[in-house]
Amino acid sequence: MWQRFVLRQYLHIYRFDNWIKRHFTLTGHIVITFMIASAVFGVDTRQSTTYQLFVFLLVVLIFSLLNNVFNRLRVSLSRQLPRYGTVGEPLRYSVTITNLTNRTYDRLALIEPLAETLPTPAQLQQFYSLQHQPLIKRGISFRQWMRYLSVQRGGVIEEIALPRLGLSPIQVSNSFIPTRRGVIHFAPSTIAKPDLLGLFRRLITVDQPQSCIILPKRYPIKPLNLTGRRQYQSGGVSLANSVGNSSEFMSLRDYQQGDPLHSIHWKSYAKHGKLIVKDYQDEYFVRRALVLDTFIGTASRDQFEAAVSVAASLASSEQDDEALLDLLFVGLQSYCFTAGRGVDQLTHLQEILASVQVSSETSFELLQQTVLARLALCSSLLCVLMHWDEARQNFIQQLMAHGLPVAVFLLHDGSLTLAQCPKQPPHFYLLDYRQLAEQLAGL
Repeated sequence: MWQRFVLRQYLHIYRFDNWIKRHFTLTGHIVITFMIASAVFGVDTRQSTTYQLFVFLLVVLIFSLLNNVFNRLRVSLSRQLPRYGTVGEPLRYSVTITNLTNRTYDRLALIEPLAETLPTPAQLQQFYSLQHQPLIKRGISFRQWMRYLSVQRGGVIEEIALPRLGLSPIQVSNSFIPTRRGVIHFAPSTIAKPDLLGLFRRLITVDQPQSCIILPKRYPIKPLNLTGRRQYQSGGVSLANSVGNSSEFMSLRDYQQGDPLHSIHWKSYAKHGKLIVKDYQDEYFVRRALVLDTFIGTASRDQFEAAVSVAASLASSEQDDEALLDLLFVGLQSYCFTAGRGVDQLTHLQEILASVQVSSETSFELLQQTVLARLALCSSLLCVLMHWDEARQNFIQQLMAHGLPVAVFLLHDGSLTLAQCPKQPPHFYLLDYRQLAEQLAGL
């Protein structure tokens, strides 16, 4: 209960601070500062005349606030957002503003806030892993609360000054650098219009909800030379991303006793007057599995984000259009998504990786079972792991026992060395998550 009370006070302070920053101009902040100072030093009106400055500044400020009542503006706004952005790279977009009045305005500013999600005490404790701390250290400071809002927001869009707004629409360019992956939502935009004295601004809110998908940060990786053999795919490509008993269509032929009825080509039967069936053929082709470890255990969230970036980089490095790529991970349940060879675009895998979250499960066994169930279809495996414990070592040994090429990318915090990692496969890469760019480039 007390934590919720404290968080409400944080919210009141945060909103008041935002209100002051957005409504008052720089000149307005200076006036308020001098007004407060003159009030402090002018308390004793018999010893000082500073109170006169306080009264003058107060009258000026009141006049500015009253002028704001008549300071009106009507506009419409539309954004042209790209479909995707990338963490750490500028996301550029344009905004078109249309004046809905017959007047001309200047000194306007555009404020583009990103939507914020207010946290609950449980979310903050999970975010900062406070559940394992002593009770006295489980309190949330205002700085921690603000940091959580900053992370969830996903970036900061600076306020921009607008050119003169006349009867014709104006288009301005804007940009910001996303700081997290996932979907970033734009809050209602605001046009700030100052009063005659330039102290106080009226905020005209334009509700234009939009969102953009931010993909994980990716690094250049040279394609790995994993010589995996082609595997038999029952049903061909049509079964690569669906369930059923179909195969790749090859040709038409005469009906033979025992052919299934659903294979009959009825249009040819109507044309020729005899039963003709569609002939299918199963295929062999290369199919790689990309396994992402979402069980972070004692690892940090920054280390998990680095693991997602490694997985995204490996998916981007796939250049073989004739191969399939399976992405396997565990969230609320086990998932498998397939792309390549006409089944789906690799960009879709990047979208999925943008939404991957830490698994709530505590056992690595679920991911292990999911991968082992698909081994017969795989030609090679790329495993991005968070730990190198006995369970993961045995998992990699099981994969190698099937004669499949396996590459392991182990993320760590700089405390591990190759000598501390037993049972290494031939393709074993130890990556410090704080130096990913340099280490991935050197593979």
